Amino acid sequence: MKCRGIELIDLGKEILGRGNCLRFRAQGGSMYPFIRDGDVLEITPVNGQKIKRGDVIFYRVKDKHMVAHRVIKKFTQNDKSVFVTKGDSNMGKGEKVYLEQILGRVTTIERSKRRIRINEGLNRLIYIFYLRISPFLTKVRRIGGRLLPHIQSLKIYRTLAKRLIKEEILYQWESSEGSGKCLLVKRSDKIIGRTTINNFLKTNSPYRGWWVFGMWVNWRYRGLGVGRRLTEMLCEFAAKWGASEVKLLVFKDNKPAVNLYRKLGFNQISIPQIDEELREEAKKTRRQRIIMKKDLLSSGVIRKIRS
Repeated sequence: MKCRGIELIDLGKEILGRGNCLRFRAQGGSMYPFIRDGDVLEITPVNGQKIKRGDVIFYRVKDKHMVAHRVIKKFTQNDKSVFVTKGDSNMGKGEKVYLEQILGRVTTIERSKRRIRINEGLNRLIYIFYLRISPFLTKVRRIGGRLLPHIQSLKIYRTLAKRLIKEEILYQWESSEGSGKCLLVKRSDKIIGRTTINNFLKTNSPYRGWWVFGMWVNWRYRGLGVGRRLTEMLCEFAAKWGASEVKLLVFKDNKPAVNLYRKLGFNQISIPQIDEELREEAKKTRRQRIIMKKDLLSSGVIRKIRS
């Protein structure tokens, strides 16, 4: 679960530093199923010594994100407390977080007018049990993750799935932080996909220009053209605002996604500073992400928008 922005981070730090609670809406699926996209999280200040295995902590990472992930391990290194965190749906080993990065601890989730206290009673026991069986579930997800794309690529699967999904799938724009937009995909008022496009204007940043982040489609709806339509709409939006190209990051081993982007005109590129960051990330997660770019002029998107 992530949110961006230096100003937002500083504001959150100040609010929690005064002993107050902070509330924000979760984005992404890294903590599914316990925290879902759109849930409202309540964060409270926390003493580092009181953080326990199983807690969900809210912390800052070096690329100016704030992240809410679960503590899976705690130890001392060079007289410093170190916490290893991981998203509940992530399959990597986790990342090290130091005390100075931590802003607070998630205590309550609000979902459909319900308040769920995640560190008390039965909820706490469920999370601890999940931690114990997590290695087994990770293996199951890896096997399923390899098989599912092949099943969803079959014509018979797509035909049957489209017949079973009778409700109309809607695409809805929402305001996003900075000069960008969030695009939601809904079916019967339930979010089944989302992604964000941002225009980073800082000239000294390796991420300068238009970037797509957080592409996510519920696994039940993959193979039905949702990801394709999301990407096309984002490129058209960027072209309307004068963009000549759009870039994104994708896992190299995610063959269905890589193949889709190639069909839509994206090609792999290299940006040395980002490449180095991705290599360091891969050492921790054992998954390599690559940069891909689409030229909107040569691909005809700009011509389509102007016509």
